[in-house]
Amino acid sequence: MVEVEFEINGDKQTLVARCPEKSSLPICVRKTPGGFLFFEVHVERGQVPQALSGKYSSLLKAKEAIHIYFNKMTPTKAVKRDAFSKDFEERRKNNGTKSSAKSS
Repeated sequence: MVEVEFEINGDKQTLVARCPEKSSLPICVRKTPGGFLFFEVHVERGQVPQALSGKYSSLLKAKEAIHIYFNKMTPTKAVKRDAFSKDFEERRKNNGTKSSAKSS
């Protein structure tokens, strides 16, 4: 189970979900335009994932769907790239501090 951070704003009836382990972009949920009772998932860039497309009857239903989505998905390329660069920097620092001269 991955840890998903949810920010719920009850006044504006919005939800923002973040999972830094799996995705660098947050997933937002807000009311559908036009004053209907349903909620839709939105993302900043790109398209809404197929598993999350559609309408939800409440913020809690959308929250459950997002939690399931993050648990099933593989980490995005951006997250993998960032993790690799952090690991590479740590290895480079550690290799630079060790002496390469052999003691006799």
